[in-house]
Amino acid sequence: MTRAMRIISLAPTQTEIVAALGKLENLAGRTENCDYPEAVRDIPTFGSWYAPDLHAVIRAQPDLVCTFGTHQEEIMATLAEVGVRVFHGNPGSVEESMDSMLEMSEILGYAKQGKTLVESLRKRLREVQKTLKSLPRREPPTVFRIMNWRPLITVGPGSFQHDAIELAGGRNVMRDGSRPYFVCEPAEVQARNPDAIFFCESEIRPMLESSQEWSRVRAVRHGRIFVFDCGLTCRSGPRIVDMVERLAHALHQQPPGQA
Repeated sequence: MTRAMRIISLAPTQTEIVAALGKLENLAGRTENCDYPEAVRDIPTFGSWYAPDLHAVIRAQPDLVCTFGTHQEEIMATLAEVGVRVFHGNPGSVEESMDSMLEMSEILGYAKQGKTLVESLRKRLREVQKTLKSLPRREPPTVFRIMNWRPLITVGPGSFQHDAIELAGGRNVMRDGSRPYFVCEPAEVQARNPDAIFFCESEIRPMLESSQEWSRVRAVRHGRIFVFDCGLTCRSGPRIVDMVERLAHALHQQPPGQA
């Protein structure tokens, strides 16, 4: 009898993909940041996503370690150097996120389940586009995504979050950024006067609303400030489609206020 593959996921995105593929019983470890679905909470942890315990990971002798993003590229290399098999994901778009899910499903021996999963996600994305096309024609609302408040960090082309904004029928107000994730000047964003602003840290809202400079921005003046769970905004697993759906609803449930 073939022994089941033992997987350690060092990134929430990868953990969610493993779960969505029905392979949770093969997950031998996760990070403390891997918190979805609820069933993963009983699985042993190997440090955090920011600083996983690599010595413990190596001692556990997994068949596969899943890593994610630019931050974990060095971790991927370190594990590979000592002979650990690693699957690394770093999608730059929602479509690349789908490709990553398919690739992981093939590695885990669940190619059929992966195809079914991705087909269902793509169907939902097509429904979003169908709904957007049915709306009265107007300029897409400009959107600013706050990744971090101090310094002010946002997203640009090459990030899956930028792509999610565009798929939701918005236009990234910083779409000319030079990097997928970058520091920007508050005054420049304010001058661009975005129609909507969203983030995942609720404490940012009062800082926007109490700021004399930000209070002049159209999104703040018209109350088009949206807070989404980090599990939706910061992960490119299956719930990235939930993010596109919810952002599309938030942006288009009512026209943005006019200056």
